[in-house]
Amino acid sequence: MSLQLDIPDEFFDPKPFYRTRDAAEAVLREIKEHIKKTGEPHTWRHHTHAKPVAGARIVYLGTFDLPESHQAPDRHAPCPCCSPRAPKFSRNGKIAWFPDEHVIRMIGPECFQTLNPEGHWEAVAQFDREEAARRTISYLLQNIHLASEIRETVLAAGPTLTAIDQVHTALRNRIDEFVRVDLWRHVGRGELNVHVEGRRLRRARGGAEEVETFLDIQRLSLFPECKMFSPKTSHLAGRMTTCAKRLSFLEFGDEVQERVRHMEQMERAKAARMLASGLNTARNIFADAEAIRSGFKPLSISTLKGWTKHKGCPVRLYIDGDYGNFYIGADESHRMRIELPEAFWNTLGRLPEISTALD
Repeated sequence: MSLQLDIPDEFFDPKPFYRTRDAAEAVLREIKEHIKKTGEPHTWRHHTHAKPVAGARIVYLGTFDLPESHQAPDRHAPCPCCSPRAPKFSRNGKIAWFPDEHVIRMIGPECFQTLNPEGHWEAVAQFDREEAARRTISYLLQNIHLASEIRETVLAAGPTLTAIDQVHTALRNRIDEFVRVDLWRHVGRGELNVHVEGRRLRRARGGAEEVETFLDIQRLSLFPECKMFSPKTSHLAGRMTTCAKRLSFLEFGDEVQERVRHMEQMERAKAARMLASGLNTARNIFADAEAIRSGFKPLSISTLKGWTKHKGCPVRLYIDGDYGNFYIGADESHRMRIELPEAFWNTLGRLPEISTALD
């Protein structure tokens, strides 16, 4: 015999106190707090435990899980639709409003479909649409003010990004026009390799063994700062301008609440994507800027100098520099100077984090 719960008769009495959806939604927080505290949805003060009539209309207002204390099968909640006096479910329960009866019931995840399959799935689809809209609204209301902060941060970095672009372009031109070495082919994988002489035995045609020398490739050191030599134009300043312009469309000033709530769902979704994309773009711009200028730091230059002075270096190259200047050439007598302006080393701003928490 299955476990039977002691459900008082008064729980089955209709409690038609919710003639409108607004009234029903006003008690959602109270219902969820009651379930979290007691683990008994059916004991909430206005829950109607009587079975809905066949074909009844239904609106799903929220979902809930029982607390961990009620996850054991014998502590599950009963469902007024199909199991009014026996434990039935513990997760994804539904808070359902019945507009014709003006009552609220806490029911199992898909239990109402036994009474009205079409009505159940229509209500599920509607709830999913509304939940998606609610999440988007919550996301925007919590985060859309960050559009101005992100925009101001990338605009403030403009002089630094422009300086990095200029230095990177000057280095590319020096390499192409004067050094004339395909340097990217040697450093683009993030490591500096050298040729080393090796010896091995080989058998001659007559059968005798002899020692032969050969050149092998050996990694001298890692060089993750290789992007400074990338032949691709960085376009940091241009990307910054485009990013800032797109974020400007999300600056609503004091009208944030009103603008967001009056948007169509497609507009809200587009605004959410623009905000997330704007922050991601800004982060990528800053990351690319750091990747380029890190190659001009003293430690990176020292690594490059060690590589170029190694007798097995595959290129003939002179490199030197400090925080104000970078030198490159075929040798020290033919070196060319690239100025590193003060703005080149300015600190890039701190970008905010976007919250995904819901109310």
